Amino acid sequence: MSEVIKILDRCEKLFMRYGIKSVTMDDVSRELGISKKTLYQFVENKDELVKKITKNHFEFENKIVEQIIHQAKTAIDEMFGISNWMHQMSKNLNPSLLFDLRKYHPESWQIFIDHRNNEIYNCIKHNLKRGIKEELYRDTVNVELITRIYIAKTEMFIDQEIFPYDKFPPEKTFPVFIDYHIRGIATQKGIKYLEKLNNNYEK
Repeated sequence: MSEVIKILDRCEKLFMRYGIKSVTMDDVSRELGISKKTLYQFVENKDELVKKITKNHFEFENKIVEQIIHQAKTAIDEMFGISNWMHQMSKNLNPSLLFDLRKYHPESWQIFIDHRNNEIYNCIKHNLKRGIKEELYRDTVNVELITRIYIAKTEMFIDQEIFPYDKFPPEKTFPVFIDYHIRGIATQKGIKYLEKLNNNYEK
């Protein structure tokens, strides 16, 4: 791992824990154990730092998702794997992070939107086609429509007016969402497989 990636990872952990707005560049330099002068040789300002962290995060996430897809036995295992990954990521997520990103760092927010509309879109579309081929999802499923509905639902889940984090933490809501999503498109064979996975997961 390069020094640049290490710096971005440590900064990301800081923002995930405390949110973006509340963390100053002084906080960042203290966390990294470097002077602000050295920090500003790496980035011009906080906005650029956030942008680099956002890009690095999604590059890493894409690699993780590729591994999950490659290793998953079925389309349903694939969705469970992605759900577990999101669960782990959201454990230490400060509720204000996405709000801060959207309000104060529009270019970084656009990176998030582009990721959702491209990588996540393609991932879900691939999963639906795989599930239909494996006879775990119904062959009557409208792949394009369900993909877009899934994307729209993910947008809804990060809206704290609808799902305030103190009542609906992501690590609790996302597994329910995945179960709901799969049951809505699964064949009887798929539902049996899903329930088997749920039983194993609960153990």
